[in-house]
Amino acid sequence: MDRSAWPLGLIGALILVCAPPAASAADPVELVVNQVAPPNHFYHTDVLVPWAGEVARVTQGRVRLRFSVAPLGSYRRNFDMAWAGLVDIAGGNQSSTPGRFVVTQVNETPFLASSDVEALSVALWRTHERFLHRAEEFAGTRLLALHASGTQHWFTVEKPIRRLDDIRGLKMAAPSDVGARLLSAVGAIPVFLTAPEIHDALSRGILDGVSMPYSGVTRLGLQPYLRYQTRLAGGVGLSFGGFFLTANAGSWSRISAADQAAILRISGETYGRRAAKVFNREGAASAREMLAAGIVDVETAAGFDDELREATAFLDTEWMEKAAAAGVDAGAALRYFRGEVRRESERLAPPRPAGEVAGDEGETAR
Repeated sequence: MDRSAWPLGLIGALILVCAPPAASAADPVELVVNQVAPPNHFYHTDVLVPWAGEVARVTQGRVRLRFSVAPLGSYRRNFDMAWAGLVDIAGGNQSSTPGRFVVTQVNETPFLASSDVEALSVALWRTHERFLHRAEEFAGTRLLALHASGTQHWFTVEKPIRRLDDIRGLKMAAPSDVGARLLSAVGAIPVFLTAPEIHDALSRGILDGVSMPYSGVTRLGLQPYLRYQTRLAGGVGLSFGGFFLTANAGSWSRISAADQAAILRISGETYGRRAAKVFNREGAASAREMLAAGIVDVETAAGFDDELREATAFLDTEWMEKAAAAGVDAGAALRYFRGEVRRESERLAPPRPAGEVAGDEGETAR
């Protein structure tokens, strides 16, 4: 639901009810972080909890974060809750609210030539700071971080996808609104489902496959229902799912300027790198689990990626039109983003053995 449709009186009443009492100069500022993931999920234990500890450390205990014991609302409403002050800090996947973060979804433009979540995350944050902030998609809040989560591939139940035509007519769980348009463009039938619904639909034979990162498959326990994997874009996959972390503007203003600056130094790109390293680790572990589960790695036919690139070229055009309408220099932003992905991927790549010559796999231009 669009937050503009919320009754203003209700929002005001909820803010008054939820607002903490005014703190004295000696009292620490305590902020409530809405539960983004279950307490045993790697994103909570390895990303959010360490960051909360860092916040307390860099502010010398003047700012403390407390996690809600359960989600305080629908995952799709996390940004709305932060904007309205129902929670102090919230995070979420920008893809879970179609039409809200269309400019920030630059990371879902296809064929970025990298599967390194850290490179994708750093490029996304830097591009937002330099260009995308002009769209004001996080207005009313203080954006603390953006990062990617992995690259998606196609996983199917009965039919291996060797040629692009093989996906026609298959009912595929779509990862996002952008992913749904991509699937439609190649003749598949995109199906929007929540994570628990995907597991149920596969177990009951309703879905023919899913489009998601490796870690999504293993976290949802989908291996028993999937037989084939088709790795996209030369094996690196197509970028998927940007995450945000943002604070209510009023809550942020309760923090002193010095402590705000200290928190920002451990947020932004620094937070994105921490989260990305965790997602890289989990993705690699999930790929090994899927191999052990016997999921067959399909060898695609010659020209598969060229056909896929041609079929998805419209996504770049769509993104540029929407970004330009929002006041962003779309061409410059997209070139900068892809350039940062390439440069950061090259910087993070392990050294090549002596005498080995780099190929053109890092090329990102169409």
